[in-house]
Amino acid sequence: MSYIKLNGKEFDADVAISSYNRNFNVLDGENSGRVMTGRMVRDIIGTYIGHKIRVFRRGDNYAGLDEFWDYLIEHSVDDSVMLEAADGQTSISYEAYYTTGSQDIEKVVNGVNYWGEIEINFVPMDAQVKP
Repeated sequence: MSYIKLNGKEFDADVAISSYNRNFNVLDGENSGRVMTGRMVRDIIGTYIGHKIRVFRRGDNYAGLDEFWDYLIEHSVDDSVMLEAADGQTSISYEAYYTTGSQDIEKVVNGVNYWGEIEINFVPMDAQVKP
């Protein structure tokens, strides 16, 4: 299983993962809140499992890192992407979106820009766990 696939496209041959974070958010609906006794009343919509991934070039493969960045930019205007990522000892696939990505420049040599790691946060479009 690849660590990361976007819309079925594998990137593991071109980039390596330096930081891999899975996270979850439990979202409540509009009927949640504190009642007069102070007790919290929940209106759980579901649990959204997402991933924050930081990738770097594999060896001297700056082109692979650039290709990943270009792919993210190209698909940033899509409503969503299909993400397949490691989760626990298996994998998880879900429709996700992202609104930001970041990358620092490492150096410039003879007019060539060498870019560093790319960090991207994938947010699920729908809850994977629902009440």
